[in-house]
Amino acid sequence: MSEEEIKECLTKMYQSAVNNQVPLFEVVGDRGLTLRAAFKELIDLEASKKNITVQEIIDYYAENPERFIIHFKSQKAIKPLYKRFAEHYQHSELEKLTRELFKTQKLTNTGRQGEFETWESKGVQYMVRIDDLPMLEGKDPKLYVSQLKNINLLIGLTQEQQYKKEIKEPECDFTLSYYAEGRGYTKEETQKGGNFYNELRRDLFTGAYTTYKLDKVTINGKRYTAHGIPNFYTLYEPEDKGEAWKVRFTNEPYQTWILNVLNKEAKQFFMEDRKAIEDRYTTERPYLYLFYRQLIRRKQHNLYSKPVKVKNLLADMKLPDKILARPKECFEVLKECLLYFSTHYEPIPEIESYNLYNDYQGEETTIKTPLSITEAFKNYTYESYKGLLKARGINDIREAYISFKRPYKKPKKETTTKQKGEAWLLDDDETRLLNRTLNWFNGQVTKIPREDQESMIKMYIKKLGYDNYKAIFEREANKLNPNAVEFITKILPDLLHEEA
Repeated sequence: MSEEEIKECLTKMYQSAVNNQVPLFEVVGDRGLTLRAAFKELIDLEASKKNITVQEIIDYYAENPERFIIHFKSQKAIKPLYKRFAEHYQHSELEKLTRELFKTQKLTNTGRQGEFETWESKGVQYMVRIDDLPMLEGKDPKLYVSQLKNINLLIGLTQEQQYKKEIKEPECDFTLSYYAEGRGYTKEETQKGGNFYNELRRDLFTGAYTTYKLDKVTINGKRYTAHGIPNFYTLYEPEDKGEAWKVRFTNEPYQTWILNVLNKEAKQFFMEDRKAIEDRYTTERPYLYLFYRQLIRRKQHNLYSKPVKVKNLLADMKLPDKILARPKECFEVLKECLLYFSTHYEPIPEIESYNLYNDYQGEETTIKTPLSITEAFKNYTYESYKGLLKARGINDIREAYISFKRPYKKPKKETTTKQKGEAWLLDDDETRLLNRTLNWFNGQVTKIPREDQESMIKMYIKKLGYDNYKAIFEREANKLNPNAVEFITKILPDLLHEEA
């Protein structure tokens, strides 16, 4: 590279580190961002030491690249690692499609058709080229919950690595051990190794080599007969086992949908907690994971989910017909799900309580039964529960409607003396949320002084609650045409009025 090319490269790297773009995804750090931040820190420090401008120190390094290399390598602040997002985002259309595709763990091998080996399940035909079958080690492709988790994790890794880049690509890199950690294995387990690596590889190869034919699919609200839907991504396996694997979402419509989310162009998206992907217990008991996905699909901006008929909820969990046909077994499955998600994913579980309705045409025409998930609930038998429901006009648990209430995160009590401008003390998570909001306001909210903006947002986070405020902020900030002024002057005050 010429001196001018080096100078241009260093200037762009410095400028990218001060980019004040509002992130779509909350993140503690990422490899590229950390490197650029370390580079900016180095430039600022050296410019300060020499009492010259930033551009002058960049010119100096362009003329003396060996000095730049020595200084940059010596910086202990450089940590080329990133932490995962708390939540992963998926385009709503991609979420709907994967829900249609991965219906059951019971596949029927339908033999060879031309160059493909084929399987069938509930209206979906799955195909793998005969030449690619050795990659699956003589077993069927993995096309159920473990494949959903695989795709969601790869989308999450793509977001973590791409969201801060000026030009975003639908791809991610990872070592197999890092991928395994994202699927819930500990560092000790990944270092020790085991058969689980073979299963994780089979997940990765399934997503790369399996092609789908779907009888009917809904895209953008329209129904289609789908012919020859391609595999989800291209998988690059390194020859050196210690090197990084690469996944690139090369096919349509997946590539466009992922880029829409990365570029904040998706009108609707689906959020999934990282801990749910890591939860190995729900991989072993797939109906629990599918119940979880029902929960987050039905979330509303308040703490309550949209009511759904119990039999439809359980059917969407892909339970066998022999369970769906028996009210007692339906109750037992529902009870297990309620208990599990009222205690897991701490510090804020997914469910605090639930409501049952004898019908749902609108609350004014229903009888509602609010029920807490307490120690007593654990001991309910089907017979005692059935009597409780009959007293409220519900003869069959499957015909009742159910909604769920998420826990409210109470503001922490302040124990220190309050000083002017510090009326609301925030913890680390709340502070990061405050800074994301203020970054969004920068350049848009100009008539309210910065310190007043900060004071107001602190108050809203505390009064509305962290989870409630975060959901509202992300919904508004990621609209197609977000309006920061309307958010702080109308939406938040109206919500606070509703809470009161």
